[in-house]
Amino acid sequence: MIIAIDGPAGSGKSTIAREVAKRLRMRYLDTGAMYRTITLLALEAGLVPDRIAESGELAATVPFRFEERADDLTRVFIGDREVTDEIRDRTVSQNVSAVSAEASVRAVLTQKQREEAAKGRVVLEGRDMGTVVVPNADVKVFLTASVEERARRRRAQQLARGVDQALDEIVSDIEARDAYDSGRALAPLRKADDAVEIDTTGMTIEEVIQAVCALAGDGSAPPEEAALELGTSGEPARARKYPLSRLVRGPIDDWLYRVAYSIVSPLFTLFWRMSIHGVENVPLSGPVVVASNHRSNLDPFFIGAAFPRQIHFMAKAELWKFKPLGWLVGNLGTFPVHRGKADREAVRKAVDVLSAEAVLGLFPEGHRQRERDLGDIRPGVSMFSLRENVVTIPVVLRHTDKVVRRHLLRFPRVVVVFGPPIALPGPNVPASQRSAVASANLIEALHTLLREGEM
Repeated sequence: MIIAIDGPAGSGKSTIAREVAKRLRMRYLDTGAMYRTITLLALEAGLVPDRIAESGELAATVPFRFEERADDLTRVFIGDREVTDEIRDRTVSQNVSAVSAEASVRAVLTQKQREEAAKGRVVLEGRDMGTVVVPNADVKVFLTASVEERARRRRAQQLARGVDQALDEIVSDIEARDAYDSGRALAPLRKADDAVEIDTTGMTIEEVIQAVCALAGDGSAPPEEAALELGTSGEPARARKYPLSRLVRGPIDDWLYRVAYSIVSPLFTLFWRMSIHGVENVPLSGPVVVASNHRSNLDPFFIGAAFPRQIHFMAKAELWKFKPLGWLVGNLGTFPVHRGKADREAVRKAVDVLSAEAVLGLFPEGHRQRERDLGDIRPGVSMFSLRENVVTIPVVLRHTDKVVRRHLLRFPRVVVVFGPPIALPGPNVPASQRSAVASANLIEALHTLLREGEM
């Protein structure tokens, strides 16, 4: 079995290909990393832009080495030197198309990729997999998305690595890359005639993975669900309003979550006139930490109703003392944490959530605040925010503490605000200081959202 996944920059090829390979127990070959590595070496050797033709010799001799990791991009080595982050910087991104278009480079790397494909059971992703490298692939998929969506995804990845590039610059870079890749004479970016095109705009990672696995005959999605996701004509169906992460344990979880939030969201909008702001800041795929202020026990329900993806909240273990409540929140994706001590099981569960590229919900103050807008932030949240590729979204809730007063139900106007992803410390910040910087950035982001609400 050979699966070829093509598409433009930022369409999600690497993430989807890696996850599909994992689900189907196949190998994954990140061909884009190969071209980026040659580009990095060509830049370092001064071959760009005037001596790109000499890059073919680099491609023929470079000692590639790849190491897979479950929760992030493939680690890339040149001999013993790791270049995983270096090959993803802006300079490499701006020049990789030109180096990739060099015939001698493509000839060498295409042959290496075909040799890997000949071993079988592999998922390859790039821009010419289905048209040039493996035109006889068993399954061909062409992933795409709007330029704006791809730019948001790329920016989220960069922020997770501590790089803060303006969104409009990323849009310009992607548009230029698209034009170059599609217009080049050698192996241009295009959809193979027999490839299934999937527009991932508005789709979750899980939905795209299931769609590709269904095409491969995996059986991970029932036929009727696969038809729903791809549509009868092969076009992607509209994303479900409350997509579930792949951590859902069974039919009860699925049914309860969908029914609960199908009811809760309109009720909150009707009775508490819930207004939601900043949803455009929320990544629709990939691992996310949602860090919110905490005013009421109802906060997780308001955030869950406003958020476009399922959230797995870390909640105080006391909720599970009342077994019906524990059963309910547990089946809605929540898991317990014992406050006041190091709860290794809760940390493990939180890491599992992020490793599954799902959404982790945290209240970093640790307990509800009644007397002030924001309490002391516990530094532990940074251990999750600093994980590779994780995006942390600050959230501010207003007036949820007024919903129940003196045991009486009241109806204040509730506001939910999602802020831009917090900036993470760059590579120049010493490891010993990264946690403190991340926590400080989160505190500042929350205070900024609170101040804006007062204006």
